[in-house]
Amino acid sequence: MEWRKDGGSAAVAALVSLSLLMCLGGALARLMKTETDSTINFRDGIAAQCIAEAGLRRAIVVLYNSGNPNGLAETINRDHYAGGYQIATSMEKGSLRVRSSGKVGSAKRSASVLMTVAVGSVPGEPFTELAILSWGN
Repeated sequence: MEWRKDGGSAAVAALVSLSLLMCLGGALARLMKTETDSTINFRDGIAAQCIAEAGLRRAIVVLYNSGNPNGLAETINRDHYAGGYQIATSMEKGSLRVRSSGKVGSAKRSASVLMTVAVGSVPGEPFTELAILSWGN
């Protein structure tokens, strides 16, 4: 029986082709996972920014009605999203800075507002005037 020199070359070519297809499939799967993670992070970042701004608005209402919102915190769990915000206040050159930090998943965002506060003339009454000087991130 005589052996041909090219015997088995089709099997080697098939193995090389299958290896290349597996590498391409693995790269495609990794790309899809990266895109999914990026989309989730973007979505959570937008939600965290909205929660931080909601915290600022809540702090302004608390400030107007009853006083200092420093330390105000709330956890929000709605529509399969769990997140929350934390409020901190500080004085800056005679104005009040209110900062809100929002967190959803691994995304964290913050927003702050600088305002002047004028106390009402009637003792025991809430603040009567809040002037927003700046609103930002």
